[in-house]
Amino acid sequence: MKLGAMNSPSSDILAELKLLSSLGFDYVEITVEKPRSSPEILKKMKNKIVESARSLHIELLGHIPWSFELGNPHYQSIFPYHRSIGVAQVHGKRIEEAIEECHEMGIRKITVHPPIITRDAHRTEGQMILKQYEEAADIFASAATRLGCKVMIENLDEEAFTMSDFERLFDAVPSLGFTLDIGHAGIGRLRNNSIEYLRRFSDRLSHIHISDNLGGYGDLHLPVGVGIVDFPTILREIRAIRYDDTATLEIFSSDRTYLQLSRQKIAQALGT
Repeated sequence: MKLGAMNSPSSDILAELKLLSSLGFDYVEITVEKPRSSPEILKKMKNKIVESARSLHIELLGHIPWSFELGNPHYQSIFPYHRSIGVAQVHGKRIEEAIEECHEMGIRKITVHPPIITRDAHRTEGQMILKQYEEAADIFASAATRLGCKVMIENLDEEAFTMSDFERLFDAVPSLGFTLDIGHAGIGRLRNNSIEYLRRFSDRLSHIHISDNLGGYGDLHLPVGVGIVDFPTILREIRAIRYDDTATLEIFSSDRTYLQLSRQKIAQALGT
């Protein structure tokens, strides 16, 4: 299995590539967001980024930030044309642009987020939100297919986007892959449900995000072993389904020693 890490968007991207390579990672999952790795900055620096990755012998993956409102059910009028355009579709086009920037850097795997649907929104506007997301996802998934890229959608907590929502989305947009976020699978639950995700969507699984947390509603991105996630059981299931592709450690500590230690723990557990 290839193990990677995510850059800090607050730091210089070239320095991040050099640092994460020195820690033994096979690739860097570039998060396409402000302040220092926005689409505009990446576009200006793409040649230097590609040259740096090549010289460091690391690969690059892409990660689209959560802030795009891809399930927004509302439309707004565009003057002076007096026609309406969906907010979700506008954000879908923005993600298409980000995917194109990733493609120009040689990135072929990109993770996006689903909409965050509250319990009340599920009850009142859930079907409309899902429909808007499907339309937006079709925009950027089609662009990715055209470019020869793979786009994956990652799980949030089960209340925000349910497994049934995933099944409907995968039926509507067949080219979408699945990123299992192990940390997210424990948010808002008494028990982490990564195992159920693995068993239900093993045929879609294209990528994994790894971090620890304390359950509840905190997406803490803790080092492996610091929280309560049962990694031995989850990793056994990953081996059982014979997944052997990319896994990113999403561990956001200012002391990168914890990131390196987490890599060692996961590599040892997987026998890589």
